[in-house]
Amino acid sequence: MNKKSDLKPDEIRKAIWGLSQKRSKLQSRLMSPSPMIEGCLHKIYKKCGNPKCYCRDGKKHGPYWAISKKTGDRVKITYVSDTDTIKKSFAYKRYNKDLARLRKINEKIYYWLRILRDKNTSIYEK
Repeated sequence: MNKKSDLKPDEIRKAIWGLSQKRSKLQSRLMSPSPMIEGCLHKIYKKCGNPKCYCRDGKKHGPYWAISKKTGDRVKITYVSDTDTIKKSFAYKRYNKDLARLRKINEKIYYWLRILRDKNTSIYEK
């Protein structure tokens, strides 16, 4: 047996309650999203192609911000300079990370509930 399943039911309930508190805060943040732009934000550094430019041998030009979005089997890259657009792209990334955190919390709650169920389940024998 592992140590987690050796916990008493009250300790398991306490763990579930703590996870529920985290989930509640995260859920309320997810319920009121800020404006977002779909896509992945990238910093791009480029060479200009001028043979006399410093970028030929060393430091490249940039950073330039670009948003990439996959459509079908192709990736479309759009350069952006507007800070509001960049903030909206970061908001999209943050929202998706919060969704992943919510899923992990739900998985942990499910795990603890199954342990709690198993602790209170007996086998019926006649």
